[in-house]
Order: sequence, then structure tokens, then C-alpha cells
Amino acid sequence: MGEKRYLLERVGPAAVVQLYADAFATLSARDKQLAWHLYEAALSGRDIYYDQRYEHALAMRDAIEALFDARDSLDPVVAAAVAQYTKLFWINSGPYEHLTSRKFTLEISREQLLGALRTVIPSPEAFVEAYARDFLDESYRPMVTSKTPAPGQDILAASANNLYANVSSADLEGFEETYALNSRLVRDDDGRLREEVYRVGGRYGATIARIVTHLEAAREVAPPATAGALEALIRFYRTGEEDDRRAYDVAWVADTGSAVDTINGFIEVYLDARGHKGGWEGIVFHENPEKTGHIHRIAEHAAWFEARMPYDEAYRRTDVVGVSARAIDVIVECGDAGPMTAIGINLPNDEAIREVYGSKSVSLANVTDAYEQSQPESLREEFCWSDEERERSRRWQALASELTTSLHEVIGHGSGRMATHVG
Repeated sequence: MGEKRYLLERVGPAAVVQLYADAFATLSARDKQLAWHLYEAALSGRDIYYDQRYEHALAMRDAIEALFDARDSLDPVVAAAVAQYTKLFWINSGPYEHLTSRKFTLEISREQLLGALRTVIPSPEAFVEAYARDFLDESYRPMVTSKTPAPGQDILAASANNLYANVSSADLEGFEETYALNSRLVRDDDGRLREEVYRVGGRYGATIARIVTHLEAAREVAPPATAGALEALIRFYRTGEEDDRRAYDVAWVADTGSAVDTINGFIEVYLDARGHKGGWEGIVFHENPEKTGHIHRIAEHAAWFEARMPYDEAYRRTDVVGVSARAIDVIVECGDAGPMTAIGINLPNDEAIREVYGSKSVSLANVTDAYEQSQPESLREEFCWSDEERERSRRWQALASELTTSLHEVIGHGSGRMATHVG
């Protein structure tokens, strides 16, 4: 292999970087087979997250990808705008920026959009009438998640995501959700609230059934602990029940020795302005043995850090249970996990499970490495005071970043306990 290339391209505010998972070649044939089936399971669920982020995202994606494929036949100005918009759409899983939640638009006119679509869609007038504002008007449904809307606006109505349909915060007073994490909440014409549960036979049932098919294939080649976790995940996907989700979390936390692992399901709640509904994500990764050795040194001293935390002893854990930390190389990240990616993960989010069974922390080593290797030298020129400081940055920045992430994920997430509620 020649010199590795990390920074592939810049698209608007985004940089596209290449990840490398070199240690994959050292995995056993069985572990590679396991990774393949988990990879297919992750890819199978991507459309769920597109749909969760915006109700028209899939229809928009079909149209913009058709234009992207036909860009050589478009006016050059329109083709350039289509190319940039399509790439940003892919990067952000829809028409809203992942980091800012703000809408980005296709920088052409309505007439240009109509003319371009005529090359790929017979009679596109109805499509443009229905979706033009989604593509072109940044003031129309401008935020995918709006936790601090303008005075008098409701956080759900002001958020363009598709986790709720015709539902306001006031509608939820006195309503207890059975499937808070893995459902879409809808108010029917008669005013009743109904949970559309993400499960086999439910919302996106066919898609989830495909995920389950690949998870079943993965289970057959997985080591025992991983197979047990996958069996629990399959059961949760079939029932959607909270007890089955908890059983999966417990089984997943217990699986600490497998070389290949996955995170698959409705996990983080950042997309929801209320912080209840989980965005779907799929990640597949394998251990980076060298960097895992480094992170284990921190994990081994978790109790030392806990005993010296600068907060009241009532919020310290008497023993830090189940701190499991590894450095991993990502194979694929989909949905809420990618292409926009974190550099560290600590799960599960259920505090009751964390306190009893512990958690798993991973540092995404090849992501951190790609970030470091793709950083332009001009950044150091701008923010470092001297040549000496720039040299220190070149030498130690990657290690400092790795340590910061490890301390955050292993010590930060793995420590402390919740206050006991009284009354």
C-alpha cells in the first residue's frame, strides 16, 4: 500500500476523510464473516434514520440522486449546485446540518429545479409543487430539532424531525408512553395519541425484518457472548418491548471479549427536542489491540479517579462496576452514528443498567487518527503562538486528544451515581 490519503474532499463546511481499519486483515476468517453480516445489518437500517430526520427526506434523496447521476446533461451551474447539495445530503442524512440542526438549501431557482427534473422525471410539476420549499426555502421548517424556539412556539411544532406527527407538548400532558425510545408518536384525527412502534410488523417492519435476517446470520458465526447479545437484540426488534431492550443492554455490556462488536438500534435521543425518542444507528467495529492496551491503563485506575472526584461522596460510587474500555477501528457507521461520527462512545444510556452492570466505553481510534492526519497545517499557524508550540502540537496533539477522549468515556461516563429521589 502506498502513502495513505486521509483528506478526500471538502464539501461546503464539511471535510470528507478516509478511515483505515488495517487490523481487519489480522482477524480470523470467522470474525471477518461475523463483521460482514453485522455490516449488512447496519446498512439495512439507514433509511429509518433518514425518515426520522425528516418526513420527506427519502423522496428528496431519490430525486437529488437521480439528478446527481444525470449531472453531465445539466446546465453546469445547476450541475455544480446539485453535486454539492447531494454530497451534503449524504453527509448529514437529509437536508439538515448534523451539528447545527439548521436547514441547508439547493442553491438554484425553482425554475432551474423544474427544468433539471424534467431530465429525470416525466411531468415533474406535481413533485416540484410538493417539495420545492423543502429544497429551496431555508425559512420553511428551518430546524430539525429546536429546543429553544421563539417565544410562544412549541418545541415539537418548531422541530422538523419526523418523531412526532400532529403532536404538541401540551398533547402529552397525562399521556404515558409505553415505547418512548422506539416509536413515532401520532395524533389521529379523533385526537387520540398512538405510538407507531419500530419493530417487525410495526413501523418500518420490513426494514427491521431485513436487519434481523442479517443479525441471525451473524449470530450463527459469533462467539457465545456475542451470540447471546445478538439473540437479545433480535428479540427486541421483534417485540419492541422495553424489557427486551433492557435484556439486550445487559447482554451487550457483558460481551467484553469479542474482537468484533456492533451497536445497532435506537440509541441516542439528541434528535428529539424532548429527549425521549431514539435515533436509529448502526456501527460495526473491531478492536485495535495496541491502543486498547493504552486505554486499559486508564480503566484499571477508575477507582482511584472516583475516590478523588471533586464532588460530594453521596454521588460517588463505592466501587466502579464493569468499566470496559477498548480502542476500536470502525468498519462502518450508519444512521445517527455516521457519516458524521463521534470519537468516543459510552453505552448503554440506561443509568439503572450502568449502575448495576457497568458500561462499555470505546475510543474510535481510526476516526481520531483520520481527524489528526487530515488537519491542515494552517490551523497550527493560526492558533499556535510560536514555532515551539507548533512543534509540541505536531508531536503530542494526537496523544493528548486520545487521552482526553479516553478520560471522558472511561472515567467520566463510567463514574458517579444518580441522586436518590425522595418523596
